[in-house]
Amino acid sequence: PCPTSSLAILPWLVLSHQPNPYSPFSFTGTHSLCYDFTINSKPAPGQQWCTVQGQVDQKNFLSYDCGLNKVKSMSALGGKVNATINWEEQKTLLRDIGNTLKQKLADIKAENDMARGLNTLEGRMCCQHKSNSSWQFGFNGQMWLLFDSDNRRWREIHPGSNWMKEMWENDKEVTELLHRSSIGDCRTWIQNLKEWEAELEPTVLALHKALGSIPSTTNIYIYICFILLTFK
Repeated sequence: PCPTSSLAILPWLVLSHQPNPYSPFSFTGTHSLCYDFTINSKPAPGQQWCTVQGQVDQKNFLSYDCGLNKVKSMSALGGKVNATINWEEQKTLLRDIGNTLKQKLADIKAENDMARGLNTLEGRMCCQHKSNSSWQFGFNGQMWLLFDSDNRRWREIHPGSNWMKEMWENDKEVTELLHRSSIGDCRTWIQNLKEWEAELEPTVLALHKALGSIPSTTNIYIYICFILLTFK
């Protein structure tokens, strides 16, 4: 039987059941695909100037080195994707994005005195099948800007990053690349991943889909039991 103490978190689960459109993995029945770019203008010995981590539902499945054009599989799904023609197409685009971001980082450092000490640019592209495509950019683990690909709008996240926002929102090349890659390519890739959907780890989402979309008290109680027994 499920512990009675779990009833204490019923109100929280009722409130959190609603889908969050800004979450990369919400109760919508849709998988998420993300790519984390790290561009280093001054790599130390042994470091690479560009690396990319591929994630499905926030789980790493591939690591890509732009400079060496080398892929490392990090899961069974990663091995299968790496063996496909589709992945060859992904590598080409990811390398092109890496080269573009490398040049844009150099431009940022050259045009703004405040950015001269910012040597590592971090970018995160995420998409779902038909919605929530976006890019985030920042430095030193802190996000500065959000690009909403669905409406091509930039939003300042970090105070003081308005200069970078103005610089990039006026750059048609950057805007078009980010829009095309996240709206077009990323959504095509996640559609192709359906071929290996069985490789994705079972989650509470699978249970949610099996029980239906209406959050009845009984279903919520089953969620709680599932979570508690999983992590017991």
